[in-house]
Amino acid sequence: MKSVLLGNGINIQFGGKAYSNYYIMERIRYRAKLDSYNKLFDNTLSGSEIVGILDGFIDIANDIRNGKYDQFAGDDNIKAALIEFKERYTVEVRASYNIMLEDWFFLIQMFFLKNPDLTENTSAAIQGFERLILDAIYNGGKIQDLFKQMPKSAKRFFAAYDNIFTLNYDNNLEKLTKRPVFHLHGDFSVLANSENPNHVQGYIRSQKRDLAIVNGMEHCFCNALLNYSGELKYRTANEFYKLIMASENFKAQYENSPLFRQQMSDLKKNKPFEYQMIMTKIEHPELNIATEYHFEEFESISDELHIIGMSPNNDSHIFNLICNNKDLRKVVFYYFSDTEKRYIEEHFSKDVFTCYSVEGLWRSLGCNKPKYNCNYTIPTDIDKFIASVNILSGCKATKEEILTEISQIPQFEMERLCRLVKDDMHMRNPENRPTNKDEFLKSTASISYIALQEGILPSTLYLICIMNFHLLKGN
Repeated sequence: MKSVLLGNGINIQFGGKAYSNYYIMERIRYRAKLDSYNKLFDNTLSGSEIVGILDGFIDIANDIRNGKYDQFAGDDNIKAALIEFKERYTVEVRASYNIMLEDWFFLIQMFFLKNPDLTENTSAAIQGFERLILDAIYNGGKIQDLFKQMPKSAKRFFAAYDNIFTLNYDNNLEKLTKRPVFHLHGDFSVLANSENPNHVQGYIRSQKRDLAIVNGMEHCFCNALLNYSGELKYRTANEFYKLIMASENFKAQYENSPLFRQQMSDLKKNKPFEYQMIMTKIEHPELNIATEYHFEEFESISDELHIIGMSPNNDSHIFNLICNNKDLRKVVFYYFSDTEKRYIEEHFSKDVFTCYSVEGLWRSLGCNKPKYNCNYTIPTDIDKFIASVNILSGCKATKEEILTEISQIPQFEMERLCRLVKDDMHMRNPENRPTNKDEFLKSTASISYIALQEGILPSTLYLICIMNFHLLKGN
């Protein structure tokens, strides 16, 4: 049997930089500037407030680096996470995009440990950040179309595996291979327990018309597992699995066990919600009582496992499960960098783990994207243009960064990007009337957001528009 486990590297391979940390985090900032999250937070949190919260955590991250939160690290999970955070963040955090996605949940946890009088807001804060991050990863649905960039050779390659596992939330591999894919950390296409009418809790809430789902933002309410600790993710998944197994016997126990019925009677008095959950499952056995994250299937694989697009420094719980699986004879790790290769070779058994270059894999499948080195005429007063585009975009890119990126974008791609900008400008101002300050700021933020969706620097897109200004004229 041969299985494959996929990480975010596959999305970066076929979707580019748009699925790296910088672009994901900046999409949150610019979506907030566009007030795109008003309905997500029921108009209780403005876009400027979201931006302020993001910026406020920069100081918290640096205070944690500098030991100012050490005294608030209580249990072993927090202490271990604190040590790891300091080891990884060795230089000053200067922007919110310097903070990796799931480290935000560690920062939130530390903030509330330092401010126990605000503890009752912890769950809401975590939930809010989950939804922001999921929306930014989703990228307006673009992430769900990456399979269209994958050639038939990739389809044949992945379809040949007996089992396909992924740590990603998108559904590209299902669409590509027409095969089942096991999502270990959740799935954009499956709603969370609380919102899914096919689950007990979601069914109860739907009967009360109390579902929280926002139309058009269903992806923000999916069953994704987000946490600063891989072990905590695994613990949650394992608890759900145990609950699923136990729930299969609820009906028989209720019908045949006086002790169980007495326990239910006590539960009704002391924990009415848990009582309602169990009784609903008994009355509606077709409903799921919890999300299945498929770790049982992953722990049962045998023979050979290939790992593609995953960093060995993340998700230690996955590597622990792999190392504890005595039925695995061979693990092939496709490394992106020599640092990753050294890490695997130094930390895992050479009798089991073998390393191959992921770039070599993509090359063999014909998946490498063409690289361009274009020689455009750059304005002589380019420094003034750089300053202007940085102001307009809200980006702080250097001249070298912008010009390097410009040289890598062929003219036909520039024309496509200009069409996106032109369409956006027309949608926002179809009559081409004069705009006020707020409308102008939103239009500039919208252009920057287009760039972030496409995986290029906002300042670069502005310079592209200047270089191709004629394409923005007319209807």
